Amino acid sequence: MKVEDSMELKEILADWRDYDDAAFRLGVFLGVFPRDQKFSSVKRMFWIDGYPLGDMLVDILDRMAQAGVLLKDEEDVRYKWNPAPIDLS
Repeated sequence: MKVEDSMELKEILADWRDYDDAAFRLGVFLGVFPRDQKFSSVKRMFWIDGYPLGDMLVDILDRMAQAGVLLKDEEDVRYKWNPAPIDLS
C-alpha cells in the first residue's frame, strides 16, 4: 500500500501541484483512476482539449478554488489546498 492510499485530499494537495498532476491525483482519490495508474499513461487527456474526463477533473479543481477550498496560482496554473479555514458565511 502506497502512502497516498491512506491520505486525505488535503494532504495530497498540501503543496503546489501543476494542474495536470493535481487533476490526476484528484482522479485517483475519487477512484476514477486505479491507484496503480501511471500519470504518464493518461497525461494527454489533460493537455488536449476535448477529453471530457480531463476537462471534468480540472473543472472540479477550479470550482474548489472558487469555493476557497483550494488556492490557484493563475500564472503557473497550479493548485494547492488552502490551509485557511473556509468562510461559510
